[in-house]
Amino acid sequence: MMHPASASCIKSHPALGHAGFTLFELIVVVCVVSLMAGILLNRLQVYQEAAEKAAMQQTAAAIKSAVQMRVASYMISGRDSEIESLGAKNPVVWLQESPGNYAGEFFADAYARVPPGSWYFDLTRQELVYVINLGNNFKPGPDGRKWVRFRLRIAYEDMPLPDGATRKVLSAVSFAPIQPFVWF
Repeated sequence: MMHPASASCIKSHPALGHAGFTLFELIVVVCVVSLMAGILLNRLQVYQEAAEKAAMQQTAAAIKSAVQMRVASYMISGRDSEIESLGAKNPVVWLQESPGNYAGEFFADAYARVPPGSWYFDLTRQELVYVINLGNNFKPGPDGRKWVRFRLRIAYEDMPLPDGATRKVLSAVSFAPIQPFVWF
């Protein structure tokens, strides 16, 4: 049996007369949680795109190092005359292993045939191409495509010799995008 004083305390306490959420409070909580989930998903996509860009740049840097090592080995072994021919070759073959997202070599523009997020070598243009997967923050070039095209360039300059003749001397080796790109 309940003591009469405790029964009056229970009746007079306002929080005990009303249990659970009102419909309005539930709607507010659902809206706040939805808003936070939307912000989180948007941030997650930005981070995934930034990771894709970093992976592309890391692969390009590895290829650049492989090219420099190839040129150095040709110079050390006295095969300087063969360096110029490297500009027409696929630099991916000089890596210890091809990137997992390397689609191969193609004789024509393979942009539409290669899955987004992949590399391919265009044998016709002699360019290594990266097709962007997550490109919400990528500004395409004049052709409107979301890709970055790289080319190996080998430059020579004429060096004068004491007898008045000139000799071709390697002046630069670069592996860089053909056009500047804006990604973020």
